[in-house]
Amino acid sequence: MLAVDAHRHCRSCGRPCPPDEWTCSADCAEKRAAVERSRRNYTYLLYGSIALLAILFLSHYL
Repeated sequence: MLAVDAHRHCRSCGRPCPPDEWTCSADCAEKRAAVERSRRNYTYLLYGSIALLAILFLSHYL
C-alpha cells in the first residue's frame, strides 16, 4: 500500500491542499467567492421574478 498524506482537493481548481483549508491559494478563494456571489445573485433574481409573476397573476384574478 502507498502512504498518502491527508489532504483535500481545492474546490476551485482541484489541486491538493491542506486538510484544514478548502482552497489552495488566495486567488482560488477569490474566484470561489465570486462564483458563490454570482450564484446567490442569480438565485435572488430567480425567486424575485417568480414572486413578481405570482403577484401579477394573482392581482389579475382578484
